[in-house]
Amino acid sequence: MKTFLSKILSTKTNKEFKRLYHGRGEKRFPFLTIDSIDKVLFIQFFEKKDYEDEIINLLKENKNYEVIIIKKRYSNETFAIKGEIPKIYYAIENNLKFKLNFYNQNIGFFGDTKNAREYIQKISNNKKILNLFSYTCGFSLYAKKGGAKEIYNIDMSKSALNVGMHNHQVNNLYDKNVKFLSLNILKSFKKLQKLGPFDIIIIDPPTYQKGSFIASKDYIKIIKKLNTFSHKNTQIIACTNDPKISNDKFIKMFEDNSFKFINKINPPKEYVNSSLKSVIFSPKNIQD
Repeated sequence: MKTFLSKILSTKTNKEFKRLYHGRGEKRFPFLTIDSIDKVLFIQFFEKKDYEDEIINLLKENKNYEVIIIKKRYSNETFAIKGEIPKIYYAIENNLKFKLNFYNQNIGFFGDTKNAREYIQKISNNKKILNLFSYTCGFSLYAKKGGAKEIYNIDMSKSALNVGMHNHQVNNLYDKNVKFLSLNILKSFKKLQKLGPFDIIIIDPPTYQKGSFIASKDYIKIIKKLNTFSHKNTQIIACTNDPKISNDKFIKMFEDNSFKFINKINPPKEYVNSSLKSVIFSPKNIQD
């Protein structure tokens, strides 16, 4: 274990967020992830395992980080074993700031969608964009940086949207053309139709959110309505992290509902065996 951790923690890092170890989907330590967030080392345990105390004790010896935070996802515990958990802190990605809350189950930033965010920046100039399940609006930051004309961020969580607005403000990417709407997407298709059509539609929902969205049964409901707020040249960037939905099944869900597969966007190489699928589609049968 000591050799394993030493190798992980010897990875060259800088102020930018970096996933040092992605155990999800791995055989050896599938319960573990380790992130470098500038001066913070952030460790998450997703299941209770015998290795846990040994890992924590070995991490206490590390001198490369000012703060070391442990999050036990299985018991909803978060604590520092070195330093103090900062009240205000940011993940940095491509010099953009994302506000974090280490006490939340999801801290406010997902590093595995970095490549998809970068793709959005490349195609956003002068485009009207719909960002569904926007959470803290990472895609919107990149879209605005890429010159988007108008962005609609949609999420049920007002608190997540408030963080998203803060993220735009702290990055000097906020103006009246970036909008934040608290809506239940599955009940808001008529409103989205009135706001559309959109040049780019981003769909990045949670895998399972009790009472609001379950990817395995609800994703298809969105796909079936997409044509009502798209035009023939709309690009759809669709994501899912549900391990039960394979890449082939995900593509077929769209192809069976009048969308054409264009390309897929792989997560960063650090996310070995990630279940994330990020796929680009376009409508097949929409007329002018």
